[in-house]
Amino acid sequence: MKDVAKTFVSGWARNAGGVSWFIRRYGLVQLLVKPLFILMAPVVIPLLRERTVEFRGDRIPLIYAPYNTTWVNERCVELAIARWFLKSVRPEDVLEVGNVLSHYFGYRHTVVDKYEPESIQVDIVDFEPGRQYDLVLSISTIEHVSFDENDENEVIPEDVERKIRAAIDRCLELLAPGGTFVITVPIGYNPILDEMIAADLLGSTRTAWYKRFPQRSWREVSKKEGMDCRYGSPYPYANCIMVAEWDRRDR
Repeated sequence: MKDVAKTFVSGWARNAGGVSWFIRRYGLVQLLVKPLFILMAPVVIPLLRERTVEFRGDRIPLIYAPYNTTWVNERCVELAIARWFLKSVRPEDVLEVGNVLSHYFGYRHTVVDKYEPESIQVDIVDFEPGRQYDLVLSISTIEHVSFDENDENEVIPEDVERKIRAAIDRCLELLAPGGTFVITVPIGYNPILDEMIAADLLGSTRTAWYKRFPQRSWREVSKKEGMDCRYGSPYPYANCIMVAEWDRRDR
């Protein structure tokens, strides 16, 4: 039970809002049911039918894990796509922005996360490693920049957009020639970021949208269909994610 409690709180306890933040973003129901999902994980996961998602012509398995109960949210497809990128890059040449993958794949690459003590605790815009990386990867992190760092009444759209742009620009500066910068974003979570995406303001080289369907199935859809999805409905958490990629640009 102690391990269950630790797993439950680790995703949000260090956030300034704590429980109130979790309820505001995900709802009271999810606060109540998430511990039950964690308790059920050892029984549920072995019984789940394996699902795959098509990415770049490959069929890759979704990832079900007890941490963050990935079988009931978008993390299962985000992790699958992240692993697809990781397979061709040496760990020492990977930079992750936001500490996510260490909870599932081990901790062998550089991770920057100013809120996580297991990481390099610095804002990405202030990160000065003295080198560049072949893969810069950020899983469901960009949408939190500035948006979740202040009280909801203090969120200023112009500041959020400016800070998101600054974080992306810094990640591109840290990208080695021939490298790739990849982010995943849950559509509907941050309306300010959604507006940037709808207006094609991120400047990515490639984008893809993956929508959730019944029985934990995820399929690629058009931008319009993806952007029409609502966060938290009909399924908990994200019902669509965007995968955006940037290739290293000459500077």
